[in-house]
Amino acid sequence: MTTFHSVVLKCPQCGTLMSDFELMSYTVHHATSWSDGKNDTGMPGMQRVKICAVCHLPFWKDDATLPYDPDWDVADELGGALDIRDLLEPFDDGWQEFKIQYYNKLIEENFADDEDKEMYLRTQLLWAVNDLIRYHTGFRKPKNLRQLTDWVKRHKKRRQESDRRLKLFETYEQLFTKNLERLIFLYIKKGDVDLIYLADMYREKGDFKKAKMILSKYEEDKNKMFRKLKRKILIKSRFVFRLD
Repeated sequence: MTTFHSVVLKCPQCGTLMSDFELMSYTVHHATSWSDGKNDTGMPGMQRVKICAVCHLPFWKDDATLPYDPDWDVADELGGALDIRDLLEPFDDGWQEFKIQYYNKLIEENFADDEDKEMYLRTQLLWAVNDLIRYHTGFRKPKNLRQLTDWVKRHKKRRQESDRRLKLFETYEQLFTKNLERLIFLYIKKGDVDLIYLADMYREKGDFKKAKMILSKYEEDKNKMFRKLKRKILIKSRFVFRLD
């Protein structure tokens, strides 16, 4: 069951009041987990960065939420706050690159006023660059003749799209690496480090020696993530991968 809590936001720039909601609980029916920490659950992500519907400037939701429950009659009359999904349709050409440029601009403009917020923006940027190839690399092997026939028909087209996206990914490689370096620094500084996650960040950065060294210190359950990550380090693959 999905439940929401209504809140009112006040734009820090122009003072406009807007309605929004907080997700209180929901049931996950299916989820796809990825090595970079992203989870596809079918539920829209709760964006920490909102955009004013009047002045169109971004602001942090936590900083703009009024400290009291809204009057329901008043809240119903307010317009909703915007977020990145309202700036460009997710299925429009250029959506993936738009996300990259959006989060990178916020970082460059020092939109985050503390390291927790900076980590959030840099994680969103990491995911945005990885989204260029997230759903378009790797091909599942056919398990029977019927699947093989279908696979042959679609393989050429999928391979062309995969190659196109890999080339696009390469154009952001310098930004990707620079962002990862800062993200690694912030993650270690924060403390309470997950060695598998840290090793994976070094793997994506291309520092396989460091990734292998960190993974060797992991002494807990050798789960699926551990086994897959170990193999990716062994074959020197930098790309994001599915955990299921």
